Amino acid sequence: MNTLMPRTVSVSDIQKNYRKIFNTAKRTKEPVVVLANNKPEVAIIDYEAYENLRAVSYEAEIKDTLRAAEEGRKEYKAGKTVKAKSLAALI
Repeated sequence: MNTLMPRTVSVSDIQKNYRKIFNTAKRTKEPVVVLANNKPEVAIIDYEAYENLRAVSYEAEIKDTLRAAEEGRKEYKAGKTVKAKSLAALI
């Protein structure tokens, strides 16, 4: 995947050549960024690439949650935790 400079198209390009642009995104597995007034509005990506992004994101979230839980367990065992009487007391 080219992370430096994604392919870009304008909104009017989408209106005129949507099938060609969709096929390019699907074939290359590269996102196509749609610009409106020279500003990124949306990205078109192949569905398989989208599912892969979702899976990677989910796995990262699980790993982060497990890491935080393990860190909390270690702090609890080390006596570094306090019992809060309310949520406001934590802030």
